[in-house]
Amino acid sequence: MIRKIGAIYWRNANMEIRNFKTLKAIVETGSFSSASAVLNYAQSSVTAHIRAIEDFYGRPVFDRFGKRVILNDFGRLVFHHALKFLDTYDEVCNLAEATDRPSGTLRIGVPESTMLYRLYPMLKRYKKTYPNVELVMENGACPKMRDSLRNGELDLALLLERKRLDPDLSIHDLVKEEMAVVLPKDYSGKTLNSLDGYAVLYTEKGCSYRKIFQTLLADAHILTDNIVETASIEVIKRYIVCGIGVSFLPLITIEKEIESGTIRYIPWKSDSPVILQLACHKNKWITPAMAEFIRMIREEAAKWTSASTFSG
Repeated sequence: MIRKIGAIYWRNANMEIRNFKTLKAIVETGSFSSASAVLNYAQSSVTAHIRAIEDFYGRPVFDRFGKRVILNDFGRLVFHHALKFLDTYDEVCNLAEATDRPSGTLRIGVPESTMLYRLYPMLKRYKKTYPNVELVMENGACPKMRDSLRNGELDLALLLERKRLDPDLSIHDLVKEEMAVVLPKDYSGKTLNSLDGYAVLYTEKGCSYRKIFQTLLADAHILTDNIVETASIEVIKRYIVCGIGVSFLPLITIEKEIESGTIRYIPWKSDSPVILQLACHKNKWITPAMAEFIRMIREEAAKWTSASTFSG
């Protein structure tokens, strides 16, 4: 309400959104009574809403000609700005509905072997379905990816390692990844009993299966003073084909080379296998983009088969 103190008008600033909605309804329907029917208000309420606007500004917004009401010049100005305000209000109210559609940026940590040999069909389908989601794929060792999940740098991570508990993360198994000692085709012997002049081809430090390979070599009492280290599985494979060294890799990464006979392998068996696992922080809000990625990768994982049908 406006109170006049001398020549100064004192306005009550508590203008309600419903007042402008009522104004819009009156303009669209042409009368107070029609607006009250559309809004399901008593006509006295409609009148009160318009009076509140006029009291707030200290001037009328309608010219009244009997039962007819017409926006005056000031009323048209108020109505023009009210429409923009109501449009913005509706957008704010519909934010939850808008954000139900996958969008934004999704940061995912992925080992190189999984990126190259597991994910591409699913990623193609995801991007075709949700082109508005920006996917940022980051290669890294599992310990680093776990840390990135904890500090919020990653939304999701695919961990290729043995299972272990983590109080900060929610982790779900996707598939057991068959592993193998990978050898040049002319390597003699059916077991890894010596390097016989070959180099040890290690993946990057922190890689979970590099540690397994180191244990295998130590258990076989094999000295490892001739080492080549690289984060690239493709480089390691090329070096094996060229007869430079031996390594330890996911079996899925060497399917074509096994079929072509360019390398050999010795299957690795363990009661504690390497598992491809999907992880996120346990307190992370699962966005629609994340939820759809999780759904799709679980569907894809159900189709995956290991390369264990090959024989060395």
